[in-house]
Amino acid sequence: MVPGQREKCLLLPQRSHHKRDITDIYSSTDLELVEVGNSEVDCSDEELEYKRTSQQYYGKHEFSFIQIMMSGLRWRKRAVIRIICCTMILLLMLMSFYMPLIPNMHTRHTALPDWGYNTSRNLADYVVPDNNTVILEPQHVCQNKLFLLVVVCSSIQNFAIRQVIRETWGNTSHFNIGMFAKLHKRFEGQYLEPSPERLQYYSKFLNLSTNDTHTIPVVIPVRVYFMLGRNGPNADPSNETSSLIRSESEQYGDIIQENFIDTYNNLTLKSVLALKWMTQRCAQRSAFFMKVDDDTFLNVPNLLHYLLGGTIPLYNDTLDLYDTHTYHVLLPRNRFNITRNYLGGHLFCSSRPVSLVSNKWYMPYYMFPGDKYPKYLSGSAYVMSADVVPRLYQAALNTTFIHIEDVYLTGICAEKIHLPRRHNALFSYTRARDWCSFRGSISQHEVKDESMLDAYLYVTNTSLYCAPPAKYMNKRLHKQIGCV
Repeated sequence: MVPGQREKCLLLPQRSHHKRDITDIYSSTDLELVEVGNSEVDCSDEELEYKRTSQQYYGKHEFSFIQIMMSGLRWRKRAVIRIICCTMILLLMLMSFYMPLIPNMHTRHTALPDWGYNTSRNLADYVVPDNNTVILEPQHVCQNKLFLLVVVCSSIQNFAIRQVIRETWGNTSHFNIGMFAKLHKRFEGQYLEPSPERLQYYSKFLNLSTNDTHTIPVVIPVRVYFMLGRNGPNADPSNETSSLIRSESEQYGDIIQENFIDTYNNLTLKSVLALKWMTQRCAQRSAFFMKVDDDTFLNVPNLLHYLLGGTIPLYNDTLDLYDTHTYHVLLPRNRFNITRNYLGGHLFCSSRPVSLVSNKWYMPYYMFPGDKYPKYLSGSAYVMSADVVPRLYQAALNTTFIHIEDVYLTGICAEKIHLPRRHNALFSYTRARDWCSFRGSISQHEVKDESMLDAYLYVTNTSLYCAPPAKYMNKRLHKQIGCV
């Protein structure tokens, strides 16, 4: 079909494809006519004016159109880059979170000294349950019933530390429940006294000649013993260290020495042998059994008051140990009222094996292939009812050894016998910075040498003032700690 006159005019070029001005091609006074076939088309002035205006507009704004197109391309490119960067950051965050959850044996492949790949980890081979493995022990032990028996796991060469404990918190004839009211005399009426029911129950157990369930005895029978191993396999039994240990045992009558090499990686053996000794020597002769480290300060009056169902007053320096549930120390719900199936201390819920070989808590993969430990109590101090001792001991004899004692006994073995672990933040697994925390808690860990004496002197000096909680104490409380 041959186009009409108007259509022919509209066939004029719409814009230049070059950067020079359109007027260089089409003069404003002399426009070229488009030939269709061999004829020339005459266009009206209005249509020519329209075409001229259009060509001038496109010529002037051609670069702007290109800019707009390029700007759109750059925006899309930046958006793609942002999406890629955000995706990579998200992947890195997910990897950093989930990588610890993946048990990686390549990061824990180094064997542990003394407990290599081929070393037997059957505890019965070392504990020898049917044999008497004791080298030294106290005389007439548990002849009379005890309310609490404390075993301090001490290194064989720590003579000075043991002596400091004997002269401080280990002097239970003086540092006993009768001291509780003196320690907290400024807080009278701000704590609960021991419950009459528990006083009556344990008075019968201890054969105390009293029917008064409202009078608290000044002294409750408590004994403190020290659990030691021996020197290396080639050590001479008659060497100086062994002689000093025998002299110490004869003088104080509080040394339990078992036949194992006393090293850090053998702490599990030490604690299991303590359970064995307790089971064989003091079964049914003590209401509670407690294990502590020799760098732990134990506030015996607070512990006895707590075990008898009393509560400990709040101090400003111990407030961070409480939560919105436990800080109500005047409510009966916060009394301790368990007599059996009890294992308590500072509970850990989310601990994982350490892969750094130089760390003392390093855990090789062949010992524990899991990526997370079961709930366990801090080995610095934990207490159990006497009925738990033989059960935990039997569980250990049937559980493959790992060298981290608290994870093994209060975690793996306790879980095996379905024994609940109960959290009490007053069993602190670290050392507080202020001395008033020692007065208001049950135990403090990492207390070395002279600090043990300093802590004891401060706690027992009742003229030294420790402040109660501030007015708006609720703002400092956690919701419910439960464990860490």
